[in-house]
Amino acid sequence: MKITGSTALLVAGLFGSLLAVGKNSGASMRENLVAIGSGLSSAYFLTPLIFEIVGTEPSQQAQSGVAFLLGILGLRGVEIIINKFAPGASSGE
Repeated sequence: MKITGSTALLVAGLFGSLLAVGKNSGASMRENLVAIGSGLSSAYFLTPLIFEIVGTEPSQQAQSGVAFLLGILGLRGVEIIINKFAPGASSGE
């Protein structure tokens, strides 16, 4: 079975966020669930946006790789993207 499209982004984001949660052993269950949710959301919604902003047609492997990284980064990934493409937007300027 081959996983493609949106499902591939979610799976890659899930594994990335699980890896991040596994490294943070002192977090509560609630913090872990928020980290997983933010990693999944970042991977699903931001991966296509990144490739659209850059203006490239990505392969499925490239999309999955970026989704995995966004899954690991979670909300920190959102902050990095905002600072890169909309400087000053996250600081309320």
